[in-house]
Amino acid sequence: MSISFDITESMLFREFSVDESSAIHCISVLGNHVTIAYQSNTQKQYIFEGSVRFIPHIRAVLTNFNPTEHSMGSIIAKARKSGDLEIINI
Repeated sequence: MSISFDITESMLFREFSVDESSAIHCISVLGNHVTIAYQSNTQKQYIFEGSVRFIPHIRAVLTNFNPTEHSMGSIIAKARKSGDLEIINI
């Protein structure tokens, strides 16, 4: 019996210093799941499901992150408010 896997997307992980993001400690993206730990409690992670349009956006931002151009806290807050990022586990 042969088993094969097709992994089309790799996990993307980014950790932020307080200077880079006062709200977000780290973010990982795998498939359509986004895991976030906030600076206020770095030991607790929240798992979200991202929309089809949000996942490519957050992957691009994390890949080319520039703290003078991007506010991670704002990006996450807007995505949650618009429904592009829905919590699935706390």
